[in-house]
Amino acid sequence: MQNFILLRSVIQRNMRRLGYNFSGLSEKTGISRGTLSGIFVRRADGFAPLSFDQLTRITTALGFPEDFFYPLYIEECFFGGRPNRSRIEPFVESCIRLGRPDALEQVLNRLEDEPRYLPLLFEIAERRQEEETKPQTERLYEYILIHNRDRHSAETAICHYRLFMLRLGEDGERNLKALNAFSPYRVNLPAELKLDALLVMGCLLYGLMESEELERIADEFVSLCLRLFGTRRHPPARTFNPAYPLGCTPAAYYGYSHMLKQAALCDLGRFREAASCSDRYENLSWLSQKENREQSVVRELGVYAKANRLGCRLMNGERNVLPDYIRLLEEHPEEIVPGLIAMVEAANRFGFSVDEWLNRFSPELRELLQHRADRKRRQLDRNRFARLLYQLSVYHWNRGRKGEAHRRALESWELSRKLNNNRMFRLLASLTTTYSGTAGTTGLREVDYGKIV
Repeated sequence: MQNFILLRSVIQRNMRRLGYNFSGLSEKTGISRGTLSGIFVRRADGFAPLSFDQLTRITTALGFPEDFFYPLYIEECFFGGRPNRSRIEPFVESCIRLGRPDALEQVLNRLEDEPRYLPLLFEIAERRQEEETKPQTERLYEYILIHNRDRHSAETAICHYRLFMLRLGEDGERNLKALNAFSPYRVNLPAELKLDALLVMGCLLYGLMESEELERIADEFVSLCLRLFGTRRHPPARTFNPAYPLGCTPAAYYGYSHMLKQAALCDLGRFREAASCSDRYENLSWLSQKENREQSVVRELGVYAKANRLGCRLMNGERNVLPDYIRLLEEHPEEIVPGLIAMVEAANRFGFSVDEWLNRFSPELRELLQHRADRKRRQLDRNRFARLLYQLSVYHWNRGRKGEAHRRALESWELSRKLNNNRMFRLLASLTTTYSGTAGTTGLREVDYGKIV
């Protein structure tokens, strides 16, 4: 029996079970008796099709879960042997929303010879990509890429970008693999999505300590911001009218692009050049409107610029900036993690003590790490903390505190293992030669890092 006939048979059987005739079902669903008769009574030209809205009303009236009839409704989407957009569109959206990959897959299989439906599937994926429907939305983008012959279209680039974002997690190597798979397609992204893509790519590369690639991405990011937003003295050649909503304010993009460039230069040891980057985003009032959100972002960027300039100077050996740096960190505790990295790394490079400041910031540091709700920001902070623990291990070793050095190294190793950060593994492995032969005398036990982070 064809499924569209079976669907009607099952519905009518349950109508009888509940004592409904067409008049009773009409009262429950709001569907006219004549319409119900056309759907369920075969005429000379067959049955009338059942719309998705009608299916939903009937399902509710019969007391079944929303997706109860979905396996039988697939045939209705192709009533008469041809796909019907008015039924396919809401059905596919509901399959994604309710997590019905089985039904979704059957519809996609039936559409393989219907390329004219790819734009519709793309629209549906775009509407659903921000919701908690990750596996089904991911499958939809994959399907579009397989069947779309235009490899250089904006739609293809957007599909690759969405897949990149959907596949991000806490595994550093998997994130890097996803980044490399997406990277060649970013050139065809709409500018507003490219801003977000470059920001995410830059943060990932910073966390994974891929400094040379980070500098290239940051340069591209800076160039794009200059083209779209101009400078204080030179406005852009044309007004930027994004087709997609921006994820950040223009000032945020502008500031973050220069901050990523600054981070790359620091990791490459070019501290003087890095310090000068702060000048480019310390005062972006020309990019802010009167809205509170934009002015708040500009103020935050001003703080970051001051902190990062002092951090670069400190790592370049200017110990005289340390008191100002400490005061700024005390006033802005959100900067404690990157601030301590710069402070401890400078202490390791130039051999001075920062014991007083480490004890002062310890409680705030742990509290900050425990209250990161945003997944991507949390991953960045955890990578930063793994880097800080590495620097602390070196610092304590140089101060003769071997037990503490081992403890910090083990904590960094455990966190890096969870994040699968291979660059940190290599840094930590370089310590084994220095530390070999001493671990057994410290009474050291491995720390359960989950209790700390």
